Amino acid sequence: MSLASPPDDPAELVDFPARTVPADYPYSRIHHDRHEAEWFCDKGDCRFDPPPGTGFGTCYLSGHPLGAFIEKFGRLQVIPRSLVDQHSLASLRLASPVRVADATDRTILGRWHLSAELWAGDDYEGSQRWAHRLHQAGFAGIWYSAAHDVHGGLHSLALFGKPGHQPDALLRYSDEPIPQALIDETAATFGLEVLPSTAL
Repeated sequence: MSLASPPDDPAELVDFPARTVPADYPYSRIHHDRHEAEWFCDKGDCRFDPPPGTGFGTCYLSGHPLGAFIEKFGRLQVIPRSLVDQHSLASLRLASPVRVADATDRTILGRWHLSAELWAGDDYEGSQRWAHRLHQAGFAGIWYSAAHDVHGGLHSLALFGKPGHQPDALLRYSDEPIPQALIDETAATFGLEVLPSTAL
């Protein structure tokens, strides 16, 4: 299913639902060890990455470590331990409060013809067009539900910023290997198990 297109004029999004995210809220991020935690992607591989050549990047944060884990690995039917071991779990806070587009507000259905497809559907290009237009409209990011949490209790934040490593955009409190306790909690809560890697 294709998403409804955003308006051509970003000014038409002035009334898009918004919320202010405080600076003291603790966020979690699971990131590959080849990138720093404060990495803003502009490659177009992830849902709210910018379209090519638009000059900003997106850093994906979760309101709970469980959300970070399922958003990183939830699409996989088999999660090998070797893949998990290539990633780290960071605890981060925003450098300052930010005003973001609230994609969980129910009024976006009638006013903007959007649904959960925005953050959980297959139309990545459509989601990226919305990210671009919301960035142009002055929003600092997008607040949305974790796509892989069917209960809907976990939220995520796609934060906009300059591409690449931006250490001043976020305050890092910890960055460590993914703990076994989180792997066990994910298995108990979501039925997702990390399997031992098999030797070749």
